[in-house]
Amino acid sequence: MSDNADALDSLWEESGSDNDKMMTASRVVQVRYRFYAVWILLCIFLLFFWFIIPSWDTYKSKKSEIQNAKWRLEALEAREDQYNQSIWFLETVQENDAKIVSCVNYEETCQALPQEVQDKFWLARSYLLTNWMNETKMDVDERKIIENIDRFLVKFEPFLNNSTINWEISKISIWDKIFNDWLYTVPVQVNITFEDKKYLLSFINNVEQYIPEDEDIRVLYKIDKISYDIINSDQPQNTSIYMNLYYYDE
Repeated sequence: MSDNADALDSLWEESGSDNDKMMTASRVVQVRYRFYAVWILLCIFLLFFWFIIPSWDTYKSKKSEIQNAKWRLEALEAREDQYNQSIWFLETVQENDAKIVSCVNYEETCQALPQEVQDKFWLARSYLLTNWMNETKMDVDERKIIENIDRFLVKFEPFLNNSTINWEISKISIWDKIFNDWLYTVPVQVNITFEDKKYLLSFINNVEQYIPEDEDIRVLYKIDKISYDIINSDQPQNTSIYMNLYYYDE
């Protein structure tokens, strides 16, 4: 019996030793797997932090640059189309100068104008009035302004050869030019004694409705203010007219 008991004890000890070895091996494997898992996670984190995030930021930045470039290209194409249309319109206006003047001043040849000019008729008129106003010795060509007033604006019937001046100019003031976008503005004040209201209305129509047939004295004005007593419109009175002159400089 003693021998059997010793044999069982020996087997039990061997079995326990094997179990301890297996448990130890299992722990080692678990620790190793955990180490590998931590190492893999660390590598994934470093890969994500060092490569994926910068690559994603670079991708978004490049995508944004491409989109912005696309928008700029579309805007440039739109501006180019608008520029080409504007150039075509202005060339058409120049080709139909005489017809436009005749239509504005005499209401003739209006139907003979291209449809695009008819649709933008007053823009065409403004373009024909936007004259070159540079002068080598002065900031602006005051001679052209004075001739425009004297030979056109103050004429009661400016398109008749026997048209007469029916009022008296007492003052013409021309201030310094002001640059605004691509246009220059020149404030102008004219003091005139009108005999009655119809001559004032004639002056206003000459400014806002008609075009001088002589290209050299064409000037684009916009009336800002008129100092006039409408109550005494049947009597002569001195009137101050404040206008802005517009022109472009190439």
